[in-house]
Amino acid sequence: MALLIIIMVSPPFVSSLAYIQLYGRRGWITYKLLHLDWMPYNRWGIILMQAISFTPLNTLLLNGLLNKVDFVAIKSARDLGAKASHILKDIIIPSLKPGVLVCLLLTFVRSLADYGTPAIIGGRYRTLASEIYIQFMGAGNLEKAAAMNMCLFIPSIIFFFIYRAMMKKINSSPSQAQEGTLNLRMHKCGPIGYGVLGVSIIYVIVMVLQYATIFLTAITRKGSFPFKFTTEYIQQVFNYNTATLYRSVIYSLIVAVVGTLFAMFFTYYVERQKIRLSSVFDCIATLPYMIPGTCFGIGFILAFNHSPLKLTGTAIILIVCMLFKQLPTTTKICAASMSQISKAQEYSARDLGAGRLRVIWNIILPNMKPAFLTCFTYGFTSSMTMAGAILFLVAPKTLLAVFKLFDATYTGEYGVAAVVASIIIIVVLAVEGLTYILTSLWEKKHVPGTGTYQKNLWG
Repeated sequence: MALLIIIMVSPPFVSSLAYIQLYGRRGWITYKLLHLDWMPYNRWGIILMQAISFTPLNTLLLNGLLNKVDFVAIKSARDLGAKASHILKDIIIPSLKPGVLVCLLLTFVRSLADYGTPAIIGGRYRTLASEIYIQFMGAGNLEKAAAMNMCLFIPSIIFFFIYRAMMKKINSSPSQAQEGTLNLRMHKCGPIGYGVLGVSIIYVIVMVLQYATIFLTAITRKGSFPFKFTTEYIQQVFNYNTATLYRSVIYSLIVAVVGTLFAMFFTYYVERQKIRLSSVFDCIATLPYMIPGTCFGIGFILAFNHSPLKLTGTAIILIVCMLFKQLPTTTKICAASMSQISKAQEYSARDLGAGRLRVIWNIILPNMKPAFLTCFTYGFTSSMTMAGAILFLVAPKTLLAVFKLFDATYTGEYGVAAVVASIIIIVVLAVEGLTYILTSLWEKKHVPGTGTYQKNLWG
């Protein structure tokens, strides 16, 4: 789980950078160790790196679905003498089928919109997303890039409504989770279990190699094997690129705070108050999750490239784009937290004469403090690592660290790219660690069984 979290918070293009260093024409494994001379820049490299990059999100989603597995059925099967392999095949895997279909949808849409991986390791093989990037950034043909985006936008919208229908079905199914653990050992599940165990071990080894490669590339000379350590790339980054790092942190903090507060108020009025057209607003808020980044970025350019809202080239358009791109997840986190707050408290306060704003300030917000910290962490992390949309919106005065990472990887400055990627990972993990500590302290102040708190930290 710790490894999956690290992968989730990693900036984009990290997998491509490690792929080049490990398996490229002069890769540490293919050329230095095995003395192979092969061309890894093709469609198979794209497929492999995308599959590795999209695995953590799918794993976390399926892990959540395990809480809905019918533990009573599992205990009954064991009492009747069923083998572990039969339990896995006949109970657990069928229970995960809806989640597997959702993972297929998400992976399809994300791979459809990924332009960084094909642009870096695709070689002469191009995808539609990478061709859009070339037409926009290289040829400056905005009209053609916008027209090509429709080929991404239409299937994404279709799959978005399929995704909403499937998630609604999953969420409506009753949870059968009970106290305890599944306690199903993979090595006792026959060939399927051994296959799952083997793939998992291989994946862990590949991920450890990937991140070890990133950190080693940041502190070793290019092409040196055995390694010769150097601080050249670190000095280069801190001498010429500190402004992009500081700017990324500041923008991410703004997005995290503003986006979290907006999501909390949005969820309160849509989910709690059930205002008119609440289902429409919820659909609109979820839509950015499925819209490809290229569509999102070019859409912002076309919408805000003229008066009276000419925002292109400014920090505002970057912040707004980041805010709306992470809105689907933050609203879902707030909705899950708000569902745990008893409506009796709110009704009692209103009966005693409290206005709606006072109810929000004194009841809703204090009880949503853990959700606030979670949304803040997600907003900061997603903003620090977002690339799909903002690479079309950045200007020379608003360059961010993730743009420097892509530029350095694309031009072959692998040492600089590794340093930038390492700094982003360390900053994000530090913020997540601090949030975890604050959340733990907050939970200790909670009075069990009352739904109230010993101290109102909002006051």
